Amino acid sequence: MITQVDLKTSNGNAMIIRPSNQSEPAQPSNQPDDDGWITVSRRRSRNAEASREGRIACEITINNLPNSILVHILSFLRTTEAAQTCVLSLRWRYLWTYIPTLIMEGYECNKAKKMNTFLQLCRSPYLRQVTLTLAKTVDHESCFRWVDFAMHHKDVEGLSLKVATGRWSFENLHYSLPENIFSRSQFLRVLVLYGCELRNIGTVDLRNVRKLSFSNINVVGNSLNDLLAACPRAEILKLEYSDSVTDLSATLAELKKIKLVQCDQLKSARLTVPNLQVVKIKDSFKSGIECFRLCGMVNVMEAYIYITEDIQSSDSKIQGYVDLLHNLGQAKQLTMHSSAETMLNWSRVIADCSSMKVLRFKLISSGEQSSLLLMPALLNKFPNLEEFKLHQCGSNRNWFSDDEASSGPNYGDSFPVNYSLQCLKRISILDYNNEKHVFKLVKFLLQNAIVLESISFVNCFGDFLEYLELIEVFKICKASPKAEIVFEDEFSEFWYPDAKDFRVAIS
Repeated sequence: MITQVDLKTSNGNAMIIRPSNQSEPAQPSNQPDDDGWITVSRRRSRNAEASREGRIACEITINNLPNSILVHILSFLRTTEAAQTCVLSLRWRYLWTYIPTLIMEGYECNKAKKMNTFLQLCRSPYLRQVTLTLAKTVDHESCFRWVDFAMHHKDVEGLSLKVATGRWSFENLHYSLPENIFSRSQFLRVLVLYGCELRNIGTVDLRNVRKLSFSNINVVGNSLNDLLAACPRAEILKLEYSDSVTDLSATLAELKKIKLVQCDQLKSARLTVPNLQVVKIKDSFKSGIECFRLCGMVNVMEAYIYITEDIQSSDSKIQGYVDLLHNLGQAKQLTMHSSAETMLNWSRVIADCSSMKVLRFKLISSGEQSSLLLMPALLNKFPNLEEFKLHQCGSNRNWFSDDEASSGPNYGDSFPVNYSLQCLKRISILDYNNEKHVFKLVKFLLQNAIVLESISFVNCFGDFLEYLELIEVFKICKASPKAEIVFEDEFSEFWYPDAKDFRVAIS
């Protein structure tokens, strides 16, 4: 006869199951179930009781919070979600009307009654954030009237207006902002516009704006420059996917970060930015740019340049890049994503960058056979460089022709040894392939970096002989006695779930 069964639950609680005719001293009696079995679990019952007490305590704690904290919590929800709390109790009935945010997305904006109700019941003296994400089917005129009402009757600190315009389809429609919408925006600090049209913006007062973000906007006339002129304290400027922008001129004394992405029709850019620290530019001069001037820069720390098309030295587009490179000569870090041909042409026109500490190149594969041969000439223009990173994006055997793609060490036709890399400490090469030109570049780096600490090859995926060849050249050519060669492979968890990253260092 089974007298007792001891079990252990997944959460570690003890559970004892015994027939109903068995008794357990020192434990309270329990009523048997229909099968004559009962469950006795003192720890389990205590945990359940504690859980119930915890829920009650949590409810009591929330109810004891002051209204200001509850309103702050509700402000992180969309407006329609916050309004649903009105059914909880009498205290919560109108609590949501004090939230300092208006957040509506898509179909919610299509219900004018909800928007009108919120604006009528809103009791907050200011709106910290107004976010409207509008679909194509939304009555945009009504939404713009709501924005205009909020901007003129509430002290709005952040405005984010996004309109679905179908940029990648034939229905590329933009919606004009109401005239004089920014005439009483002295409290506005963040302005985000997507899919809007700037036309006849009228009087503008954006004296306290810190962040400006424009994406897929349509600019008519000089409205964008007029808007920038009204933002003297702006610190961040983002301009993306706006083909109608042809001229960019402004004086932004406090600007710290600028980002330009695919502004294909930009012809001229003249910005006075004495405190600029970060510059990011990606494919913004495809139609050719006549002038790109960033005046007064003295504190640039990081520069990111992304170019996915070839810029030949005879191309009219090169002048804009020349202006840009001269402006970024004092940057501390430079990251360049470009084709090898573009890099080759840049090496001829780049200014002396004596302040550059970190240089990162991501080369896009193309057909130029000797495109890496001018890399040493480029590196010689960075006398104080401390870190160099070369990434051959999609490196493969087609990078060079068959007669140029002979693998293995090549000790002939070496680059000159002039010890020009006097400060270079760290070298990292990603997606290394054992081609002749790449191998010669590695040899040049080893021979001229006299204080080198490490040279790393990441995701080489080479055979054992290639590793031995690199180690041999490393020991023969290294100019720094403290240098070490490192091999690293970083496996993707998706493709290699059971593989482990490995790192081997040889001094």
